[in-house]
Amino acid sequence: MANIKRANTSGITKSGVAISDVPDSPTIGAATNVGTSRAYNNGSATVAFTAATTGGGSVTSFTATSTPGSYTASGAGSPLTVTGLQSATSYTFAVTATNAIATSNPASAASASITATTVPQAPTIGTATDAVTSPASVSVPFTAGATGGAAVSTFTATSSPGSITGTSATSPITVSGLTAGTAYTFTVTATNANGTSTASSASNSVTPTLPFSATGGTESTIGSYTYRTFTANGNLVVSGSKAMDIIVVAGGGGGGGSQGGGGGGGGHKLISGSTITAGTYAVVIGGGGNGGSGVSASGNAGSNGSNSSFNASTIALGGGGGGARNTDGAQTPGKNGGNGGGGGVRISGGVGITESGGTSTQSPALFSGGSGGAANGNYSVIATSGGGGGGGAANGSNGAGNNGGTGGGGGAGFVWLNSVAYGGGGGGALSGAGGVGGGGTALLSPDPGANGTTNRGGGAAGGGVNSNQTTSQAIGGSGVVIVRYLT
Repeated sequence: MANIKRANTSGITKSGVAISDVPDSPTIGAATNVGTSRAYNNGSATVAFTAATTGGGSVTSFTATSTPGSYTASGAGSPLTVTGLQSATSYTFAVTATNAIATSNPASAASASITATTVPQAPTIGTATDAVTSPASVSVPFTAGATGGAAVSTFTATSSPGSITGTSATSPITVSGLTAGTAYTFTVTATNANGTSTASSASNSVTPTLPFSATGGTESTIGSYTYRTFTANGNLVVSGSKAMDIIVVAGGGGGGGSQGGGGGGGGHKLISGSTITAGTYAVVIGGGGNGGSGVSASGNAGSNGSNSSFNASTIALGGGGGGARNTDGAQTPGKNGGNGGGGGVRISGGVGITESGGTSTQSPALFSGGSGGAANGNYSVIATSGGGGGGGAANGSNGAGNNGGTGGGGGAGFVWLNSVAYGGGGGGALSGAGGVGGGGTALLSPDPGANGTTNRGGGAAGGGVNSNQTTSQAIGGSGVVIVRYLT
């Protein structure tokens, strides 16, 4: 038996006794890197060997040891798997055999060199930023870690919530398909031939937005601003967000019949510098009020204009209708509205009685407009004249009273940022001038006065002398909604 030494009579007194020796060194075979799915800095290699003839007792185990690092693995046979190897590091291995007596010495020869590979090291996350694109996207930068000994093929960023991913071979990664307005954090992993790294730490929270765009109304550009003018019902459709200025003007009131008062200008509401976010905003444009009919020396009051609104919550009130002249003693005041209608005159017992103009009911007080002017109570075909309709200026311009046979002038309208006036009051009969801002001017003749200006919310003029009109007379101007923002 190999490695069994028999004592000769000069060395051992008891001859013929078998003595177990230490094992001979194994014969080294191939070392093989096993990188698949191995965590970073926990590489693995298999080490093959051939056992030598034992000494006098059976080998109980074999041990493979790395150089460098002295990482070891033990087992009963070939091959042995050594773990814990550092990524991208070259190693050789030697094997020893152990029995009940001792461990073989020396170890086997060293194996050929192998390089331990693993999955990559986790990347280091950077600061994620909104890409402001459509669809909503975020840019996720990172710093790559070590490769794990095998080239990285791709990096992947993953969102939370949603697990929406983006990939790239380099930094940054763009993650698309996110929901605008939702806050996200992101992690990044690296992938090579052995697998995928653990994830980086989470990024900062970022809320993606869409690039700004808007549709609806008629677009125009004045200076550095874009205007969208709505002259009929529609929708403002916004993507992204933008600070906007918005004016909402209601329809003007109709003129009173038979020497009646002028219609009040349409009320207005303003939104100044408010950030309008993505969404669809309904726009409603109010029509002008119908004029009151006039038969002989009596007439009917004009109708109020209709309200205009933006997004159903910002509402401008229609202008008040103008009062009429009545010979039956019925009261004929101007109607309340966004701006009050001009007053009429009632004739009772041959005596003209002045009726007051309507008042502004637009709120808050910041947007309260003018009141209608009172009429002339002097009773004669020519001398009885309606008051002017109230104008749209904030806290503002009342319609004028009257001077003898001349109707009161309509109150001036509100001048907006585009230097255009809106919501001027209609002139009272007779010959009352319309207020700046679309108010109609009354006529001395029996014909109806001028309508309020369309899409300016102007009040209509009062009716002419003894205008035998069974149909509506002067009609208030329709309203408008205008949106502007920096181009």
